[in-house]
Parts: sequence; C-alpha cells; structure tokens
Amino acid sequence: MADARRDTNEPAIGAEAFFSPDRDELSGQAPKRRLTWPRLLLRIALCVAFLVAVDGAVARTLTPASTYERHYRLPRTLPTASLADFAASIHAATIGGGDKQAVAFLGASPTWGHRIKDPASTFPAAFEAAGNRAGWLNRTYNLASNGQFLADEYFIAKAIADDVDVVYVQLTYHTFNPKTRGKSVMRYSEIPRLLDVDISPDEATLLGVKPSASGSVSRVDRVVSKRWLLWRERDALDRRLFGGKPRQVLADRFISSRSVLTSLPADSNPFETLGSLDDMPPTQRMIAISRFAENSSYKLAPNDSEVVFLRKLVKLLEARNKKAVFFMSPLNREVVEDYELVDPKEYSANLAILKRVVSEGGFPLVDPNTGPFKIPSKYFADISHTTDQGGRIFGEQLFRETAQYLGAGTP
Repeated sequence: MADARRDTNEPAIGAEAFFSPDRDELSGQAPKRRLTWPRLLLRIALCVAFLVAVDGAVARTLTPASTYERHYRLPRTLPTASLADFAASIHAATIGGGDKQAVAFLGASPTWGHRIKDPASTFPAAFEAAGNRAGWLNRTYNLASNGQFLADEYFIAKAIADDVDVVYVQLTYHTFNPKTRGKSVMRYSEIPRLLDVDISPDEATLLGVKPSASGSVSRVDRVVSKRWLLWRERDALDRRLFGGKPRQVLADRFISSRSVLTSLPADSNPFETLGSLDDMPPTQRMIAISRFAENSSYKLAPNDSEVVFLRKLVKLLEARNKKAVFFMSPLNREVVEDYELVDPKEYSANLAILKRVVSEGGFPLVDPNTGPFKIPSKYFADISHTTDQGGRIFGEQLFRETAQYLGAGTP
C-alpha cells in the first residue's frame, strides 16, 4: 500500500499549496537588464543635476551676501541659523583691511532691537551713523540676538574678534540674577559648533558639556557644508518654511493650544504693533512693570556664571589686543525711579563688581542708568527696550561717550 502510494504522480499532502514555476516557464520571461557602467553614470549624473537644481532653488530663497552689509540683524526666530554665514561675511568684508574701522556689537534683545521696527534704528546702526558723521569711518555689525547670555557672547567673540577692530559688549542687568536664568548658562548651545570654535575643559565644566578642540566639526561635515547648500542652510530653510524647527514648532503649538494666556510673554508680542510704554493701557503697563520688578532685586555673586564668562570675555579681548567697550543696557529710569523698582545701593554694589572685572582688562564700562544722561520714558516700549527713536538716541550717545577712547576725537 505504501509502495503504491510512492509510485503515483500525485503531489504529497500540502504540495498543492506551494507553487514553483518550472524552468521552461521562467525561460519565457524577459531577462533582467544588467546595470552597465553607462547606465550607472547616467543615473549619477541625473542625481547630481537634481541636487544642483535644488541648491539653485535654495540659493534664491536665502539672504543675499550683500544684505549682511546693510544694518543686518539676525532673525528673531532661530537666530543662529544665519550666524555662521554672517560671521563668514564679516571675515570676507574685513580681510582686505581698508579705511573703515570694523566694529562688532554683542548683546541680547536691547541691542538686537526687540521693540525696534527699523534695523537702522538699533544701537549699532545709530552708533555707526554717528561715527561716520563725525569722520570716524566705520562699519558696524549687530551680532546680538534675543536672550543671549555672556557665554553666548564669549563664543561669538572667539570666532570674530580677529576680524574686527573694536568690540562693544552689552550687559543686561537682570540676567545677572540667577533666578532669571534658572539653570541655564548659555542660551544657544549650538554656537561653538556652528562657528567651529573650541570649548576648553574649564569652559566645558561650566557649560556641562564635553570639551572640544577647534576643528572638532567632522571633516566630512565641513566638506559637505561647503559644497552642499541644502545641508549647510537646513536651519535657515526650517525657519523660512516652518517658522522654526518643525518639531519645536509643533510642540509650541500643542502647548499653546492647551494653555490660556493671561498676558502676552515679552518675546511673543510683535514689535510692529508697539508704541511707547506711556501709550500702553494701564493694565498692560502694570504687567510690564511687575514683570521687571520680579527679577530686579538680587545680590550679585562674584562666582556667578555670568560674571565668570564676563571675566573670560575680558581676558580674551585683552589677549587679542582689541579695543572694547562694555555698556549696561539702558533702563527706563523715569519708571524705575518712580516705582522704586531697583534699590540704588544694591545696583551700585552689583555694578561695582562688573566694573572691577572689566577694568582688569583696561576697558571702560558705560552705564546709562546713572549720571545726568537719561533717555525720556516716551522712547521706551517697556522697562528695558527702546523704541526706534530711543535706539537712535542711545546709539548716538554711546558713540559720543566713547569717541575719545576710540581715538575719534571729541564729536
């Protein structure tokens, strides 16, 4: 019985569920075409042509290099996306020297012009115009961005100090208060990587990161960034297309959709709609005042991270034989004094620590918040940000106060 079952041509149990074409059937199908060298090269050429076309489209959407020479300021959103190209343009513009002094302004929102509509009205632009009118020919670059701490300014200075003749550094009074910063030491941790500057072991300890050497950006990344515009400008494209990094934009929208705002945060209020602080409704005016008051009282510690990086910045500029001016960002003194928002004795004690650090490098520290010079309250949009006219007033005053130090004579 078993032998008879073996002699039959019937398939084994379950074999009908398996299909295996005979070789004769396969022979009738068209054979696969081999990937020859000409075909491979053609595909590569098409890919390269496509990438070149994409890079051409990217180039048309980006900021032209010439724009960096006309009162340029970093974008409000993702400011560091354009920082490397801005620094490169400063290097290219100053590499040949020339009659004009190259000046770099480092700072946070007051210098960037958080409440200033026209970039030509920011502190750096007004300073530049005042110097040129006085015959001190200069080209001034605004490298400030909203929220920078002194660690941010320090690493930017590391990258651009050799390309400029003078550095102006804005100090923001309330960011020396640890309560304002929280646990943050640096606002834009990507700056050293973007500008390819080193992070020494002691700097790394302060920042809570691993130390790195100059040139630590991988060789492949540098070559690709140099040749492939789409890769190098990916952050700028994210800002242009999505208003920020897509993941962060989605997270922000999700959070804002689930929360109820009782008042606009300072950085979300568009400056296009703002007038002066005097023009605000009473409720908004009091919100702005109370916000400032929350962080205006503190005792500055000499080992605070902002003081530590201030000292490092002073030593860096001194070692590179640069002229440098440090200045406190102007406050709305009329409101500060009327509402007693800052204790004068406490302010003097804190300022004395900063002056001592700055003077170690032989640099001046300009303080518009004491002395006879006072910007009228109507030229402030809040406690610590000026309007366009306030920006022009302070920028011109800053040049006048430092003209002799710069060797520009007496305006």
